[in-house]
Amino acid sequence: MKTHQGSSKYTVRKEFEIEGLTTMRLNQFKNKYFHSKKIICADIFCGSGTNVLPDQTEIDGSPIKLIKGYLKAKGGQHNYMFPSFGEKNNNYTVDFWFSDIRQMPCDRLKKRIESEFGLELEARKMAASDAINVLGDRLAHDPDRHLFAIIDPNGPKDFPVPELSDLISVYSKRVDVIPNISATAFNRCLGARNKAGRQLNWWIAGIENFTEGFVLSMSGNGRKGLIRVPDLSDNHKWTMIPTFGRFKPKHPWLKQGYVFIDSEEGKQAIQHYCGRF
Repeated sequence: MKTHQGSSKYTVRKEFEIEGLTTMRLNQFKNKYFHSKKIICADIFCGSGTNVLPDQTEIDGSPIKLIKGYLKAKGGQHNYMFPSFGEKNNNYTVDFWFSDIRQMPCDRLKKRIESEFGLELEARKMAASDAINVLGDRLAHDPDRHLFAIIDPNGPKDFPVPELSDLISVYSKRVDVIPNISATAFNRCLGARNKAGRQLNWWIAGIENFTEGFVLSMSGNGRKGLIRVPDLSDNHKWTMIPTFGRFKPKHPWLKQGYVFIDSEEGKQAIQHYCGRF
């Protein structure tokens, strides 16, 4: 059984951006006006924590990047507490959630985290839709919790859009979502759906296009976010579309090509990912 996640020549960029966005947000959470006292850092397609590139080079996968992003914001320490600016004795707690539909990658990830970081963290065998529902229950039972979720499925049909849309609609201000998706694969699924007369069982069967079906589900309810300006050399049109519940980043991440999703450049990017440019 393959326990590492699939990859392409764009995987290195993706994993770098996951770590960077994690560090940025956890640093923002130190703001004294951020009121959530407990942060769940989640990866619901965690895999084993290792990606193998086409040349067989191994690099860190998203759960390892999530931990490293946390440690950068923490200042290199391995415990889960980090102080809030402005309140000397007030700390926020950070809990990690890792899950995947496959048991063996979960087992390998757990062993790697314990060996590399000295942390005993659980990695759960669980479908993504179920993981979203469990995380939603945690938000429901504790109003001090805020969710920061990495969502990097193997394809559009695996993306838990109905569950995630419901979660965002109820807890819009308490959920950050960092989804990674191939717009080309998404649009191909739409084309297959249309050719088949919408005889599909996944969420994509009932939506119209990339804009209303995916982007709006992540960025509605007054949420703010980023989107990458298209890389014209990327035929699969991979992009992350990070959207945030509170504290929109002060600046877009221009060095990596990210602009605000509601800017003119962001709107043009969406049109490109829809296949209209």
